[in-house]
Amino acid sequence: MKPARSGRRRGIPVLLLALALVAACAPEPETGGDAVDVVEFVRGNSADPESLDPLQARSEPALNVLRDLHEGLTALDAAGRVIPGAARSWQVSADGLEWVFELDPAARWSDGRPVRAGDFVLAFRQMATAAVASPHRELFSAIAGMSGGADGPAVRAEDEHTLRIVLERPTPWLDELLAHPAASPRRDDLAPGGKVSSGAFRLGERVPGSHLVLLRNPAYRDADNVSLDQVRYLSLPDQASELSRYRADELDMTYTVPVSRVPWLQEHVPEELRISPYLAVYFYGFNTRRPPLDDARVRRALSLAVDRELIAGRVVGAGELPACNLVPPGLPGYAPPRDALCEQRRSVRLERARALLAEAGYDAETPLRLEIRYNSGELHDRVAVAVGAFWREGLGIETDLVREEFRVLLGNVRAGDVTQVYRGSWIADFAQPDSFLGILAADSQVNGTGWSDPEYDRLLREAAAAGDAATRMRLLAAAEARLIEAAPLMPLYFYVSKKLVKPWVQGIEDNPLNVHPSRFVTLQRP
Repeated sequence: MKPARSGRRRGIPVLLLALALVAACAPEPETGGDAVDVVEFVRGNSADPESLDPLQARSEPALNVLRDLHEGLTALDAAGRVIPGAARSWQVSADGLEWVFELDPAARWSDGRPVRAGDFVLAFRQMATAAVASPHRELFSAIAGMSGGADGPAVRAEDEHTLRIVLERPTPWLDELLAHPAASPRRDDLAPGGKVSSGAFRLGERVPGSHLVLLRNPAYRDADNVSLDQVRYLSLPDQASELSRYRADELDMTYTVPVSRVPWLQEHVPEELRISPYLAVYFYGFNTRRPPLDDARVRRALSLAVDRELIAGRVVGAGELPACNLVPPGLPGYAPPRDALCEQRRSVRLERARALLAEAGYDAETPLRLEIRYNSGELHDRVAVAVGAFWREGLGIETDLVREEFRVLLGNVRAGDVTQVYRGSWIADFAQPDSFLGILAADSQVNGTGWSDPEYDRLLREAAAAGDAATRMRLLAAAEARLIEAAPLMPLYFYVSKKLVKPWVQGIEDNPLNVHPSRFVTLQRP
């Protein structure tokens, strides 16, 4: 039975609603009168999505929207657990190398056309195409032929409702990977990022720098269990502004909260503040393609000079953990390598850092000057100022701070022409160490450092091909140990998720992936 609809109401002229429904090719019953009540969920989303093409989008704001617009063979529920998506069931061969999916006959695009097995074949073929240059290709490297070959990826449509995927190596978490928006279906007759979608919602309006409006997709296979009429994503990179709008009841849920306001929020609205563990790491990347950061001694010195305890405990201060390595704690079966020097007291670290800089040819007579680029936001301002102060006071290095829009920063990191030090973060696509370590493989589309190391890549390949979990984890730990010494990036802390959720919002469950699909949300405003 369809949940009762209640919540924020906005009047929309019947003509506009009718036009939206015609575009969806799936009209709903007329309501009569001059206006219709619309149940709208308004959520903050930090920066503008850089793309709405599932094969190109890589930021969390973009992926949040795409999880509402598109649905893969599998999906994630409100708690971040794998559930059936466009596939209603699947079976795995005894050796773990063949997965056969049976599509749900009710799966439909928003224009009413059935979702077919061939739509997924097209998605993986395009993902594997070098010209597309999808940053997600390596995520699915376990699929036979994904990394190259005349026949393309081993993804075959047995018929319109049956899809077979053949792997090069067993990947027990493939069902979790297939919930990623990059694995959603595609069509030759549609432009990527357009208004026809395969998920619970479809794109209604996009105003760059302001908002996106997603409309309920009446053709969606489970539309009867979607209570929202629309979702409004607000682009609010300024966290103080987002908080102000939340307190004015203009948002139902924030993307995050200003770190400086966490103590006040804990005291005054503890029932609305959500802080929970999160599989994500905050780091500064070093552009190793340009001097002086092409020298590992310089990079290691910069990393040792930073006080991570102070950044996590006081600059951020909402339960974040200091990070001396890239992979967050708590992944089953993985024992990350320890960076013993990073864990020493600061005086010991500074002594070693100064010695490394001297070896590289830098001292008081020939000092370094570096530029830190980061995207807009109070938190990023605070971290950049702190890091600059650590480098100045400990190593005599002056820094220039360059604040950029998120999309501009992504472009500069990708090009590698002007960046020296840049802010970065990585959020797990799946709960395995590979999700983090893979971003620094030489062929990774998201490796903004330009660093490459044949031994590191060899360890990742051997881990992927390992026949048992213990060997796999040992090889991954060896790769991360090599990463610590080479220091192409400087991990600073492991995230916690921080957000505000109004009391009338139901269906938002804390989870380590910080995934909150709007299809599970209901509003019960008083």
